[in-house]
Amino acid sequence: MPATVPPIDTWPARGRRAAIFVTACLGLFGAAANAQTLPGGTQLGMTVPQLQQAVPALKPVARPARLTGGLVGNWSAPPIDIAGIALTPTFFFADAQLRRVEYLALPQAGTGAFDTLLAWGRTFWGQELASRNPEGAYASWTPGETDVYLQQTGEAAHPQVRLVVKRRVMKDASEL
Repeated sequence: MPATVPPIDTWPARGRRAAIFVTACLGLFGAAANAQTLPGGTQLGMTVPQLQQAVPALKPVARPARLTGGLVGNWSAPPIDIAGIALTPTFFFADAQLRRVEYLALPQAGTGAFDTLLAWGRTFWGQELASRNPEGAYASWTPGETDVYLQQTGEAAHPQVRLVVKRRVMKDASEL
């Protein structure tokens, strides 16, 4: 038979304070893990007004991209610098929250953009899961409740480089 824990209001004062302190610390740690600041000063989970406040130059895109799960990429901002590479962000919302950001390297980024961003990613998220083949290169990380991937496709002379940060979507076996 499992042990039962008496209600906290029956604990000695010192034990109550310790339990409250530990609970508060765990809550702050969880909030910090979920509120990872992204390049450009945004965070997954933001609302459109919060994003507009964080990115004053935010503008709607002409043709919103629609992805599975109700994601709509309907906001963009001027290019930002990540490790010396200019990337244009597109912000994807679902259920009124920022769920995904795609950073697309400008064409003039050059052939070394992928490797530069890969080295940058390693400094933040550690060793990646990677693959390279004739069609392109791919690196991914899974920090906390976030999925991050870096992708290079296209011709070797003019590659397209994309960095994607999104909230991880977990499915249980009943959804498969």
